[in-house]
Amino acid sequence: MDAKEFLQQYYYAKIKLDSLQTELAYLEELANGTQGCSFDTPRVDKTPTLQAPFIKYIDRIDKKKKQIDEQISKLLDIEEQISKVIEAINDPIAEVVLRERYINCLSWSAIAKKLNYVESYVYKLHRQGLAKIKLDNETR
Repeated sequence: MDAKEFLQQYYYAKIKLDSLQTELAYLEELANGTQGCSFDTPRVDKTPTLQAPFIKYIDRIDKKKKQIDEQISKLLDIEEQISKVIEAINDPIAEVVLRERYINCLSWSAIAKKLNYVESYVYKLHRQGLAKIKLDNETR
């Protein structure tokens, strides 16, 4: 794994967390919503259930919440590893560029605007920062 792939882990873990939270919101919406009526032909052989309609979603909601908690923990671990690697390059400006790009997930233009640099200079700082990153076997 090269330095850029290592740094991008946080972004993808964050996207996964957002996706899990969206899924949870959908499940909660289903659980809290009203049961719609069915216009299908009624089936006589089906035994009516005495459970409330939201019961079938409770287990799924609990599983999704556990997945989210695990993903948050993973996200925090990745963020800590990336922060340590970025701080180790000992170049304050490149550190800011790498942190804004890979931890705060800002676009190149947003980073350039924030630092009052032109975008091409931000790219140069980014390349310099990536070149200074040293990944050991533990972080790979």
